[in-house]
Amino acid sequence: MSRGLMQALMLGFGLILSPALWAAGNTLESVHIDTQGATTTVRFDLDNPPEYHYFALGHPPRAVIDFEATRAGDIDRVSGGAVGGLRLARHADGRLRAVLDLDRGASLAGVSADGDDLVATIHAAGGAGGASRSASGGSSAAVAPARVSSTSGRVGAKDSDEPKALYRTAAATGPVVVVIDPGHGGHDPGTRAASGLMEKTVVLGIAKALYAKLKATRNIHPVLTRDSDTFVTLRGRVKIAQQHHANLFISIHQNAYPDDHSVDGGTCYVLSQHGASDAKAAQLAHFENSADRNVAGVHFSATDPTLNAVLTDLYQSASINDADDLAHEIIGQFADVEPIYRHTPPRANFAVLRDPMIPSVLCETAFLSNPAQARKLATAQFRDQLAQAMYQGIMNYFREHPPERMQAIGGSLYTVKPGDTLSEIASRQNVSQDVLMDINHLHTKALKIGQKLELPGG
Repeated sequence: MSRGLMQALMLGFGLILSPALWAAGNTLESVHIDTQGATTTVRFDLDNPPEYHYFALGHPPRAVIDFEATRAGDIDRVSGGAVGGLRLARHADGRLRAVLDLDRGASLAGVSADGDDLVATIHAAGGAGGASRSASGGSSAAVAPARVSSTSGRVGAKDSDEPKALYRTAAATGPVVVVIDPGHGGHDPGTRAASGLMEKTVVLGIAKALYAKLKATRNIHPVLTRDSDTFVTLRGRVKIAQQHHANLFISIHQNAYPDDHSVDGGTCYVLSQHGASDAKAAQLAHFENSADRNVAGVHFSATDPTLNAVLTDLYQSASINDADDLAHEIIGQFADVEPIYRHTPPRANFAVLRDPMIPSVLCETAFLSNPAQARKLATAQFRDQLAQAMYQGIMNYFREHPPERMQAIGGSLYTVKPGDTLSEIASRQNVSQDVLMDINHLHTKALKIGQKLELPGG
């Protein structure tokens, strides 16, 4: 992920749902913005105390608030201060999502309940900072697929209900991983030109050229899903990206339109909503059926399927948004070397795009069914131009989406002593045993003398 989604998370963060409120529903009646100096407050007026969770996204900066079992009334368009605009969307499960588009450099300081209202506090660039806070004033649980932090709240929650922040984002160290996937291969030739030129051959040439460019770039580690005329399953391609903890996944193909040979140009696809639902279902099934609950550096819960569903949804939303940004960058570069088939990245349910944690795009570089483009695709020069366009798009993307990893906040290492038990150590740290097990990726509560345990900060 861009992120790498290079992350870890704290378990114990619960999505708080109220059956009574779900039945009664809630209505967002109006939204008001007020600015005082570098601080902008956004007040959401509701007719009942809100159940909610929120998180922040970067590049571009956005604040996202999900209201449980809520519908929107007739809401006027609002903007002001550090807020460029508001977007609302209703989910099928009854959630109302509000997205605040923030000015460059602005940040979400927190969201809190005030009676029946909810108030988001935004700091403009250079304004007061501060970690996100929960509704009760406790520290938020950081759920960060790079630049994504999240918390949830309810009116009247006690301080003890709110988990402490265990992680923060920091600049990634080590190379970022870009997995390059030449489509088809082996017994699967893909589409063909009238001349007999096969898609599997062309995409491998483009992929190798892109690999060479990335390999020569400092701090980037490219990986090919295949480097010869071999067949790799769709699931196998995704698995390679997962095994290498990919920051990006780029699948390369050619298009074909047999009914009209004049159609030409390139574009990049991102995952459709239906594909996202399939991917989420597959990911959650993995948690149910596997002892390994680590995905892209994230250790998910063995006991809380609701939490896993929420986190997967948050990660996937951020991943698809990043993929859309990457697709726009590459399409913009394609425009310098060929016509553009679709300027806006189309959505499709491609299996190779379905890892919820990795920003993934499928690039249809040109049309083999178009005789003129097919002739160009047969040349090393045009293949290199397409590879250069993708390379430049990737580099532009990374400039706007610097990869981040999670680091513990104020934590320390503890050496297990004779007589220590996990329950006693957890009690001394005022956290649950499950939190310690998740931080340290423990599969058993049994400890060994001399074992090192990472402890959360205070």
